[in-house]
Amino acid sequence: MNRLNKLQSFFRNHPFVFAFFVLVASRIAGGITIQAVQMVRPGLTVENDLGWLLMTVYASVAVSLVYWTDIAKEIGLKKPHSYKEWLFALPLLILPLYILSEKGISSWGLSQNLVLLIAAIGVSVNEEVIFRGILLNAFLKRWGKWVAVFVPSILFAFTHTTNVIAGGDTMYAIYQTLWTFAGGVILAGIRIRTGSLYPVILFHFVLDFVEYFATGNYGVHSEPYATTLLIPIVIMSIVLMVYTIILLFKSNDLKQKDSNYSL
Repeated sequence: MNRLNKLQSFFRNHPFVFAFFVLVASRIAGGITIQAVQMVRPGLTVENDLGWLLMTVYASVAVSLVYWTDIAKEIGLKKPHSYKEWLFALPLLILPLYILSEKGISSWGLSQNLVLLIAAIGVSVNEEVIFRGILLNAFLKRWGKWVAVFVPSILFAFTHTTNVIAGGDTMYAIYQTLWTFAGGVILAGIRIRTGSLYPVILFHFVLDFVEYFATGNYGVHSEPYATTLLIPIVIMSIVLMVYTIILLFKSNDLKQKDSNYSL
């Protein structure tokens, strides 16, 4: 037990090491889970069948480790400073509303609908806990809010660039990289402004939910999409990114809020 306490203390004092540990541990757990399923059902693949399960395992491991090290509140798993702060996230809904207006949403059958729903939950929780939770908090404590906003956003965008390697459409991946960088800045800004991960997890879930139910799939998009659909998403993401940066500049009590993150 003493060794476990020392390990918990070590991770709390070395947040970048902890972020790397969470990333590796969740991937190992996900890989083991997929291998176990494929031993029983060898015809199932991650790309077409088990991606939702992989994301669920990633999210479960990340959240479990965060609570195990007792840093859940520190990384933002707590109520916002004020419920009025949720209002700052409302303009972000323009993105899912745009996708709704262009693509609509469809029912894909009970089993596929359930898969899409679980995937949206798993992806939003996993990515927000790691990027706007653990990583952002680590950069915030070491280098301040602006590094915490932009550096994890660059890493977040890079992870989506690699979708090309997994068989994604190259043009879609390029546009996705652009809007995920802007989206990372947006979500990081809202996370810092509100002091909570809950608004950004909820927004991320809504966006992915709409996207998944509009297209019928999740994760890597191998089919091409018209640039007339993709360009407006990039433009709106950039506009919302500027809006979020302005929110951070205009927050008169931001320094006080920053100092409370370590509490």
